[in-house]
Amino acid sequence: MRLYQALGLQAREIITVVGAGGKTSALICLARELAAAGRRVVVAPTTKMLLSQLRQLAEPVITSDTASLAAGVAAGLKRGNLITCGSGVTDQGKIKGLDAAGVTALAELDIDYLLLEGDGAAGALLKVPADHEPVIPPVTTMVVTVAGLPVLGRPLAAPFVHRPRLAAGLLGREEGFLVTDHDVARLLVHPRGGRKGVPPAAQWVVLLNQAEDYELLRAGRSVAGAVLAAGGEKVILGAVATPAPVRQVILRQATRTAGPVGIVVLAAGTGERLGGGKQLLSIAGQPMVRRVVATAQAALPGNVVVVLGHEAGRVVAALEGLRVNLAYNPGYRRGLSTSLQAGLAALGPESRAALFVLADQPGVTPEVITRLCGAYRQGGKKIIVPVYQGRRGNPVLIDRTLWPEIMAQQGDVGAREIIRVHPEEVLAVEVDCPGVVQDIDTPADYRDWLGEQ
Repeated sequence: MRLYQALGLQAREIITVVGAGGKTSALICLARELAAAGRRVVVAPTTKMLLSQLRQLAEPVITSDTASLAAGVAAGLKRGNLITCGSGVTDQGKIKGLDAAGVTALAELDIDYLLLEGDGAAGALLKVPADHEPVIPPVTTMVVTVAGLPVLGRPLAAPFVHRPRLAAGLLGREEGFLVTDHDVARLLVHPRGGRKGVPPAAQWVVLLNQAEDYELLRAGRSVAGAVLAAGGEKVILGAVATPAPVRQVILRQATRTAGPVGIVVLAAGTGERLGGGKQLLSIAGQPMVRRVVATAQAALPGNVVVVLGHEAGRVVAALEGLRVNLAYNPGYRRGLSTSLQAGLAALGPESRAALFVLADQPGVTPEVITRLCGAYRQGGKKIIVPVYQGRRGNPVLIDRTLWPEIMAQQGDVGAREIIRVHPEEVLAVEVDCPGVVQDIDTPADYRDWLGEQ
């Protein structure tokens, strides 16, 4: 999944990126993605930025005259669709930022996206802005605040935290203590921290960067929960300097009726036996993955995670408009176990169990899901499976106490191994739904499905 997809960009946007822990890398990643998609993109600072950083994208247009700046950028867009610019160069080799007039002039050009870097962080993982920053133009439509997850467990001090004295003041603590997930969340949502200067009409998104392993993903999920509880709308867990820049997208849900069970929809596979693109097969006029996810939402609104992998961009597009959390599994080719693990890492601490739903079982009904969850709530067993006419099927529900065993699995291994190891914990629930035993794995399966409808 691409960063621009995770951000949910509209047709024309002015995006200001602020914070620390990979802010410039995020800006560069986003600019390259948009340019590769054929969009017309202009990148500039509003404070200062290293000339060498802008040159990673394009040789900048540099002038302090607003009219000349607009003319130079317009001329550059005739030669290519990615332009960088600034108002001057300091003696230290930094590009001077644009003023309000320069931003307005560029916004009036025929461009799709204006990407602005709104502050500096001296290479730190976390920061609190000084009085003079960030510089976020009022015309900004989206502000992305970045923080680096490896700051967790580090001292609240340089070089890990930029302006640690200010950070300690906002937290009401002394400098030097070890930073926790709660500390990061508090600084991000503080009106003099990560939310400082966000225009009232702009969308605010938090990007927790460098989430490159499951431990950091789980820690990031905890930070995200606190950010969303404090009024944030969207948190992205990413690794923008890698080929997989987005790992999870977590939304503030409109409803929270799911209770103790979180749903993990497994939609990362290549579908090789079907020639690829299995998740996008048309079922009753809609992509199969959308039908399955909508079924999960109907059963447990507000607590659904979709694990992506193969053709993630197309799957994301197929889910447009559905308010679900997304988790990208960069290791999906290494087998099913990696997708189960990515899904578990994306569930919040409120989930005491996970229900694994297969994206290639469009016949599973909301009633099946609610019945399995009801059987779990009654207590007594840690593994709940559906049975149709004597055949065990999917989805399968697994209690949190067994998740460490899933996290230790390798290769193309799923819930079946957990069931084999713990037969005493299995509760079989009879259901009147053939969809629990009907996978669409081959062209013949798809033809049979269409013939039965």
